Amino acid sequence: MPPTRVGFIGLGHISIHAHLPGLQPLVESGQVELSAFCDVSEEALAEQSAAFGAKATFTDHVQMFEQADLDAVYINLPPTLHTDQVSIAAQRGIHTFVEKPVSLDMAQATGFARQIEEAGIVAQVGFMSRYYSSAEHVVELLRDRTPRHVQVSLFYSGKPVRWWTSRYEECGGSFVENTIHMIDLIRYFLGDIDDVSAFYLWREPGEGPEMMNMPHVYDVNYRFASGVVGNATTSRVLTDANGAGRGEVLIICDDALIEWSTTKVTVNGETTFEAEPKGREAFALQAAAFIEAVQAKDPSRMRSPYGPSLNSLAAVLGANASAERDGQRLALADVEASEVTWNPRHCAGHGTPTLD
Repeated sequence: MPPTRVGFIGLGHISIHAHLPGLQPLVESGQVELSAFCDVSEEALAEQSAAFGAKATFTDHVQMFEQADLDAVYINLPPTLHTDQVSIAAQRGIHTFVEKPVSLDMAQATGFARQIEEAGIVAQVGFMSRYYSSAEHVVELLRDRTPRHVQVSLFYSGKPVRWWTSRYEECGGSFVENTIHMIDLIRYFLGDIDDVSAFYLWREPGEGPEMMNMPHVYDVNYRFASGVVGNATTSRVLTDANGAGRGEVLIICDDALIEWSTTKVTVNGETTFEAEPKGREAFALQAAAFIEAVQAKDPSRMRSPYGPSLNSLAAVLGANASAERDGQRLALADVEASEVTWNPRHCAGHGTPTLD
């Protein structure tokens, strides 16, 4: 079988530190050819094409689609920069990998999903947490158990990292930009989510690092289609805590308290799975699944196809919309249908402007 010809749109941190290294074993084995890179930075193009051996470079994605022979494309852009990239790929029958969050506009995302389905292409969303071996272990543990409650706790530094991940209007806030990974993971464990209610604690203007304009705390409640209830709390408060933080997922069943992390799972305090940290292994497994699905033209080979992943996007955009409405319970079906939307210029249910 000839190698799968892959292009990249966006050569930011996630591409050069995760997705390209994840694909590298497949490049070395001859299963993948890195055919084209596209970025607005000519410096990044020169550096990364030299590092990873791309055959051609472009500063315009339309030109790349017109001139490069591609079987698949990675779209690794901030969500507000998603315009016509998925549409062009679908029109040209090019299989697509899209980094999360795929959009801040639910209508745009569902429109892309329709185009993907009509084109019959393989499309995967970058929810790599499903590919941890520890996640597979939890799925096995739940086969013969009845879960009742799930809890996600993520306590991060409040220090900014990049501009777009520090601005509510650019990333949707930390719950949308980052916690979406854990929301998608608990969907992998427990199925789709039906309802959401959320309260956020907003920072005052001028409070905290200057470039940050997002909530301090996101507190979100969910009801799953199965009846399981859950809550997810994310904070960006620990600015001066000397690196302190926490990230955990708890699943409570009748007979088991299951604690998940990337390298360890415990049941009622006893370790049932433990593995040495293996760097970006989950990205490599995700890449292998995507390329296998592309070669077989079979989306079932992947764990996060684009269409089914929209429930994860609705769950986090719905949290923003609920917080904007002072904690009102919202049906995710209404969020997915864009009957309920959120406005990044208002928050806390009181119409308080958050942006200049």
